Amino acid sequence: MISTFLFDFNGTLMRSPAWIALEVRDLPRAAFAHLASEGHVPLLSEEQLAQAERVFHNQRAAAEGQYVETSHLDDLAAMVGELGLGAQVPPALVEETVATLHRRCLPTVELMPHIQDTLKRLREMGLRLGIISNAAYPPFLSWTLAHFGILDYFEEVVVSADVRTRKPGLDIFEIALERMGLETGKTAYVGDDFRKDVAASQQVGLRAVWFNPDDKAPPPGIDATADAVVRDHDEIPPLATQWLAEG
Repeated sequence: MISTFLFDFNGTLMRSPAWIALEVRDLPRAAFAHLASEGHVPLLSEEQLAQAERVFHNQRAAAEGQYVETSHLDDLAAMVGELGLGAQVPPALVEETVATLHRRCLPTVELMPHIQDTLKRLREMGLRLGIISNAAYPPFLSWTLAHFGILDYFEEVVVSADVRTRKPGLDIFEIALERMGLETGKTAYVGDDFRKDVAASQQVGLRAVWFNPDDKAPPPGIDATADAVVRDHDEIPPLATQWLAEG
């Protein structure tokens, strides 16, 4: 018997190359270009920009390697401190800058096909829904979901930067399960990344649904097999019907 479907965000519910580039690569140059355009700091030299990028990529590498998440607010504050620009860029301006850059990405977001109908059908079946996502700026998820009119389908949106831990670490799954009061055996997780979504969710005891629209082979060296594989979201309601029939 299944009671809940939890979803990954990027690559599963939506896609935005501009946003993912900001997440993992573009924040340093984008942030300081914006701050300079607003007159808060001078244009930085290439040496200064390279210094900021080193700080950012070290923060991101540590998060990936240790599964301990930092937010883009932390990342930009660390870059500002490293460059000695704290007087020109106080915390409120750090927050404003990060928000501005993320809002610019919102028009670039595309929902995956059939998402709205799939969520509607799952809710009509009486299933509970939630999200577990790695992301360095949590408001972007709420803005995106609200923009497309699907925020209210989800009881919880658990974001790594909020809870300071990230996939494929298991703590973020445990946090979501505890918040929603879920039983692992009655909960499915849908994601596109085999290591972070399929293998990790199975380790926690969830049913793992691999969203695999490109029909990729599982990566080598990972001892896991998805409980189900779907190429399109409209395959999820029939899967849910099948699992609900288990009684």
